[in-house]
Formats: sequence, C-alpha cells, structure tokens
Amino acid sequence: MKIFKGVVHVCVISLLLYSVLIVLRHQHKALYDAKDTYVFSKGNAPEDVREEIIQQLHKFQDGYTNRDLSALQPFMEDLFSQENILILGTQPRETLHDYEHATALVRSDWRRWGDCTFLMDQSHVSTSGNVAWISTAGYIEFDMSRFLVLPLRLSAVVVKESDVWKFQHMQFQFDLDVTSLLVIIVVLLIWLPISVVSLALVIIKSVRRPRTEVEST
Repeated sequence: MKIFKGVVHVCVISLLLYSVLIVLRHQHKALYDAKDTYVFSKGNAPEDVREEIIQQLHKFQDGYTNRDLSALQPFMEDLFSQENILILGTQPRETLHDYEHATALVRSDWRRWGDCTFLMDQSHVSTSGNVAWISTAGYIEFDMSRFLVLPLRLSAVVVKESDVWKFQHMQFQFDLDVTSLLVIIVVLLIWLPISVVSLALVIIKSVRRPRTEVEST
C-alpha cells in the first residue's frame, strides 16, 4: 500500500511539474532563428514607414538591453510622446497614465526587472496616416534568477510627432499558455478530498485504537 501511495505521489508531482513547464514554454521560440518569418503578420505599413518604426523599435530594444540609467531621459524624449500616454504593465494594477509615471516605470524596469529581448525586425506594423500599431514577441530573463525566463508580448500604438514616431500607448504581457493550469487545478481538486479522507481515516483509527486496547484489558 505504501509503495502504491508513493507511486501515485510521484505521478501527481510529475504531472504538476510538466503542466508548469508547458505554461513557461516559449510560444515563438523557433522564430529567433527564422529572420524572414513574422511573429503574427507583417502588417500593412509601407516599407519606408515600416523601416522608420523598426528603427525606433531597435532604439527601444537597445535601451532595455543596456539599461543605462544615465541615458533614460534621452531615451524617453526620443521614443515616447508626452501627450495622452498610457502604459499597461504585466501586473494587474500597473497602469501608467502620464509621461512622468511612464518614465518611472522604465526606470524601475531597468533597475530591477531583467534583460528583455524582442523580435523587433519581425514585428507586425500597420499604419493609418500618422498613427501606427505594432505587435511583437520576446522574453525576459529576470535579474533575480537566470533560470527564470518568461515569454513576453509587446504591443503599442505610435504616433508621428515632428516627423518622429513615438510611443503613446504600450502594453507588456506575459505570453503564457495557462490552459494547462486547468490540469493542475483539476488534479488538486481530486487530490485534496482524497487526502482529507485519508487523513480522517488515520485520525479515526488512532482514536479507536486506545479504546480497543482498554476494552480488551
């Protein structure tokens, strides 16, 4: 019986770990070696406009690669609009509504977040007049642990101000397939009542045993 329980525990733990690994896998990992393949689609931006926007995206990537706080202000002035700005971070309450808070978010990212790598050349870029929207994928390697690497999505709206494309809206999102978490939830929902019943039986047996021994004497 003990061997059977041990096997069940090992199987359950292995299933849970496998489900977690599925959540953390990179959905677009193969694209890092496929330079001519776009993450979602190429978009409708004319080639000259696309090139201008891609150049700005590479500046953004350089900033998040170097994370040089002395270059923060030039980085923000070159890449971000100061009007009607909105940035949505990865956390539920991480919503920034103005230029100053956006600057604070980038500063915090550079100080404590980690190394971000995005597929900038393979971004989706579409335009309508002086407004464009982009989407791409990447990953973050956290400073707290080099073994903690999570896939990301980056989407943004950029506007042309004085012949320069600048971010006005931006959203960071962890690109996680959480459907496998349902497996974990189901397993735990099954395992919990079984464990509770098993514990209850052990307690009942331990309570009854002294009574039986006393009665027999």
